[in-house]
Amino acid sequence: MIAKNKPFFVILLMQAMAFGTLLAQPTLVDPIEVFEGSLDDPENAEIALHWDVTNLTDDTLSLMVTRSIVQLVSPYNLPYSPGAPGAYDRFCWGPLCYDFGTTSSFSTESFLVELLPNETDTTFIADYYPAGVAGVSAFNYCFHPVGNIEGGVCQQVLFCLDAENCALSVAESAIETSPVFPQPVSGISSFPYHLNGASQAWMTIHNVAGQVVEEAILRSQHGQVYLNADDYAPGTYILTLTTESGARVATQFLVQ
Repeated sequence: MIAKNKPFFVILLMQAMAFGTLLAQPTLVDPIEVFEGSLDDPENAEIALHWDVTNLTDDTLSLMVTRSIVQLVSPYNLPYSPGAPGAYDRFCWGPLCYDFGTTSSFSTESFLVELLPNETDTTFIADYYPAGVAGVSAFNYCFHPVGNIEGGVCQQVLFCLDAENCALSVAESAIETSPVFPQPVSGISSFPYHLNGASQAWMTIHNVAGQVVEEAILRSQHGQVYLNADDYAPGTYILTLTTESGARVATQFLVQ
């Protein structure tokens, strides 16, 4: 197996000045960009990638993690169902390893990771379970304050198992999205998307039992899907967009 790291670096410390104030962001220590391996290797039944998150600023940072999908192998076990075919994933942050397919860590104070100046957190792990499925899955992991992904820092990771080309495919990377915000959905939340040239996309929303609760066709090149909490029973849902070329993205949201 091969895991490719970036050298230690400060993602921020010089990037953004807002009204003369330095933006306080965390720093990722030796983040991993690519994992390459074989399904024949029994050690790759569960792939665990780790890097530290440190605070090189003068401010205290309270951070959550948001995991977004860039592309997935097929089949993929999402929403996750025990025993169902397909690869699956999860991540650990702070006090918890979250359920398979979870999009973001909890935003309540007791589940945030608080980093004092010059303090380092060692709890992040990205777990990937290929379940015998070859190909490339890719995710973005963003470490950020609650409700402010732009105020954090993100790392893209490719999991490549017996892949001829360990890279993003053109079709799968066609759709650009942002996570549902705000979350949990308690009133009106939005899901921005951009189809990047696709004529349309099919949207489906599933509950955690795998039942389709909503379907629609999106014909605008870019726009927002609005989610009203009154339209859903409390719980977790998976929103998926698929184009004619096979591009597919999925995101998870919680309704209270």
